[in-house]
Amino acid sequence: MRQQMLDTILAIALFAVSGVAQRDKPPVNPPSPAEKPGSQPLKAGQPHTYTGIISDGQCAAKGSHAEVMKRASVNSAANCVKGCARRYRYVLYNPTSRKIYKLSDQELPREFPNQKVKVKGRLDRNTETIYVSSIEPAR
Repeated sequence: MRQQMLDTILAIALFAVSGVAQRDKPPVNPPSPAEKPGSQPLKAGQPHTYTGIISDGQCAAKGSHAEVMKRASVNSAANCVKGCARRYRYVLYNPTSRKIYKLSDQELPREFPNQKVKVKGRLDRNTETIYVSSIEPAR
């Protein structure tokens, strides 16, 4: 009985001490979006224009649709982009530099599969994502 009473007193003392310690600490708030790595706010200013081909993440990484088209019996590169983008998302691929940019908007690129386009937007260099303002065919 005496041991139970001592255990109870010890538990109450620990609880009280932990409560005091918690009051002395500042509250922990989650980091704001500006503090999270890779999600820095876009800087003010005019968007840039990026030229390339609307592709999908899988085929752009390979630099070609040939392998996937053969394996999946797809009849055109545009249909390959449409099919692969369901899983690998639309990207902007520059075949000259072999640079791949992720696109924040996945609706607008649907109109331009495997077409050369101009994408206007702001680039987040940490994630290589273009925050799309508009997409239009390149001439």
